[in-house]
Amino acid sequence: MRNSSLLILCSIFALAGTARAADVQMSIEPQLISLLDRAVLKVEFINASGKALDIPQVDGLNIQYRGQSSETSIVNMKRTSKVVHTYLVTPSKVGDFTIGPVTAQYKGGDKELSAQLRVIKPRDDKEAQAISELMYSQISSDREAPHVQEPFGLTLKVFIRDGVQIDGNFSIRGGMPENGMDGELQWEIVNRTRQEINGTIFGVYTLVSTAKTLTAGTFTFQPQVQMNVIIPRQNRRSYGFDDPFFGDFFGRQETRPIVLDCNRLEVNVRAVPVTGRPDSFTGGIGIFGFNVEVGPKEVKAGEPITVKMRISGKGNLSQITPPQIEESHDFKLYDARTVATDNPNEICFEQVLIPKSDSVTNVPPIKFSYFNTKTTDFRTISQGPFPVQVEAAPQQAAQVIATVPSTIQQETKILGRDIVYLKPAPDHWKNESDLNWYRKPLMRILLALPLLLLILVTGGTARKNKLANNVALARRQKAPKAARKQVQLAEQSMRKQDESAFYEALWNALAEYFGHRLNLAPGEVSLQAVLSSFSDAEEDLRALFSVVEQRRYGIQSEQENSKDEMKSLLHKLTATLKACERIKV
Repeated sequence: MRNSSLLILCSIFALAGTARAADVQMSIEPQLISLLDRAVLKVEFINASGKALDIPQVDGLNIQYRGQSSETSIVNMKRTSKVVHTYLVTPSKVGDFTIGPVTAQYKGGDKELSAQLRVIKPRDDKEAQAISELMYSQISSDREAPHVQEPFGLTLKVFIRDGVQIDGNFSIRGGMPENGMDGELQWEIVNRTRQEINGTIFGVYTLVSTAKTLTAGTFTFQPQVQMNVIIPRQNRRSYGFDDPFFGDFFGRQETRPIVLDCNRLEVNVRAVPVTGRPDSFTGGIGIFGFNVEVGPKEVKAGEPITVKMRISGKGNLSQITPPQIEESHDFKLYDARTVATDNPNEICFEQVLIPKSDSVTNVPPIKFSYFNTKTTDFRTISQGPFPVQVEAAPQQAAQVIATVPSTIQQETKILGRDIVYLKPAPDHWKNESDLNWYRKPLMRILLALPLLLLILVTGGTARKNKLANNVALARRQKAPKAARKQVQLAEQSMRKQDESAFYEALWNALAEYFGHRLNLAPGEVSLQAVLSSFSDAEEDLRALFSVVEQRRYGIQSEQENSKDEMKSLLHKLTATLKACERIKV
């Protein structure tokens, strides 16, 4: 009896182990979907192993590989194993589509596979033939041809046909210029309205941003706007928890990401002309007003007078350097400094000057020149002169203190006889050269060691706290090391004859050094910002920034041997940074 039972069990397992013939199949589910729907394409290797297939692209469909899974089942005592590769199919227009044919290779041979899919109009929209008719985006600029460093506005409008539900979140990615921009664009939703277009109502979302370029040229904007469409799922049957259409836990809805089509916007950025540029031009590009206040107006010679300069308007305020006060022998001038202001449309400077004598009657006039982007010419605003009243400094009589020689005479006083008193001899004689153990040098060092360690720990902690509380000082100390790292990368690129990487490393060296040295954000490092603090090295810095920016943006050198130029430029960079390191900011 026992042997019979064992034989039956062995027969059952033998039958269960019998596998079907190898095969490969392609299926799509469902085969009929709407324009806002999606389908799942599966390639199943039955009793065989196989890699994912490269599905050819189909116009109107977006096919994305989602991954691999394995299945094993036993039906009628026969075991079947599957390797399943899953693809997600997203339509962009209606119509009948054929996916494939594509050839699959497996251990049974080669097999040609294909699948059919029909896409119809959405149930709540009887006219849309493509996604672009349901939703799309448009980008525009408020300036046709702005100038370098001149801010210009970008407006991105997203159009959603009435009846299509979205979650209201937009993600702007790609389609932006890779080089020449001053920082990254920050988009903000400012308005939501309804608009009729060709007899159809659209919900319109308006996003705005402000752009600014570092160089002249043509800049192309064609952003990709990704959003999430909410699709009801009440009437869809569930295919299990791993099914992409399962939606939420109860199958009520699905959120589908969609990337919208957008037009192509080209903005031609013009360079600021050199002809006619006045000496008082400090980098202002836009439309500005200029106001100066001087005080106090009644001082004594040697007392300070503060000059407050306020520039307001629309333009590149952050790149403007302080207007220069004409140097004079009557005044001692101190460097101007930037003063914080609550108004984002203005920048303020303060400069202290000290009259040297009572002959001073006024503070000389101050000129501010800028490039007017509306009239496309240079404008100069002059303020002053400013009358002041300077009194002579009071003269203090010198006090001479005479020293009188002392007449105190020392007297010699006899205190007693010249007698030496003898002491009894000690019981034990001691050598005075033998020190006690606590007087020995090693012991003194050991006793002083805790105090030394305490001083070191206290100093280290104080320095650490100082750097933590003073970000500018901490970044200042990082500047040379950051620059050296980029210089090493530039040397490696020069040895490899990689000009693109070489000039990129030079720019990074400038940006890293002056960014840390002046406590500037990465996008704030510019020539004007650097010159405001390193005017002594203006000539070298202008040449460095100019050549590096030209090479980074594809302007070739006139020299025949580019390697000689690279060596010369690298040497000039290191020498200039060493010189800037000695300048106190």
